[in-house]
Amino acid sequence: MAMTTSKNPHAFFRPYIRAVYPAAADGHAASSAPEAGRDAVFVSLAGLRAWAEETGISLRAAMIDLLAENIWPERFRRNFGLFSAAEMARLLQSRALVLGCGGLGGHVTELLARSGVGRIRLVDNDVFDESNLNRQRFCSERALGRPKAQTTREALADIAAHVEAEALPVAADEHNLAELVAGMDLALDCLDSITAKTALEQAALAAGVPFVHGSVLRDEGFCYANSGPAARLKELYPSGVDRQEEAMGRREGISALAPASVACLMVRLGLNILLGRSPDSPLLHLDLSVPELERFSWSDKA
Repeated sequence: MAMTTSKNPHAFFRPYIRAVYPAAADGHAASSAPEAGRDAVFVSLAGLRAWAEETGISLRAAMIDLLAENIWPERFRRNFGLFSAAEMARLLQSRALVLGCGGLGGHVTELLARSGVGRIRLVDNDVFDESNLNRQRFCSERALGRPKAQTTREALADIAAHVEAEALPVAADEHNLAELVAGMDLALDCLDSITAKTALEQAALAAGVPFVHGSVLRDEGFCYANSGPAARLKELYPSGVDRQEEAMGRREGISALAPASVACLMVRLGLNILLGRSPDSPLLHLDLSVPELERFSWSDKA
């Protein structure tokens, strides 16, 4: 994305600089990335907003433009060394679908936004109730009775104003899943129904959208990433789950720790996909009562 002004960004940002890291300190300096060999400059949010207004573009677009000059938002300074400037720009341009904004979905959404993902579609037709207070990231006493998707979007606006988030208070089913995954770079499964999870995986892979599965119960959870072509959830749940079993599952305990922990794993897998590092993953099983993280190949699960 080319600069839209003749102003020198390095001169413009002098009053807004929070830190400068010499090129030698950049873990990516030896690479062929465009920013290699140049000092990394970290600038404040106030400066970024002033630049966006000056150039007539969105805050997110301004961040993307400036990263090409190795000018980083101060908010991403602790990402430096973990991601290159080019990778940060790629994340800011990425589009993620989060289906379910409850236990897993709230944590997943926050981690995506804080990591740098710039466009997020939130889908959930439920509202927060008191039973959600023990584990769901954006459930508070003030939020009780409020729509989960809308509340999550509003929280994102306070955490990361540059993120382009849309909240869709709809139930995901076979009639709208194709539309919900359309145009996305990643689909994250934070649903609580095996039937819906299976349908999402099939719809995402049919659209060529990589899929990240997550599930939690008690102190345990599963996750994996799948770029296709074959769906895998039916291997994990070969006999399916009927409505009575799903209803019983909703009465089982879920700790505050399990959704937060599995969400971290899901987002790590999702970031790998968005950055082209690792399109797929083994099935990961996390048991926090031990604690233990197990890895299974899909041939083990067949």
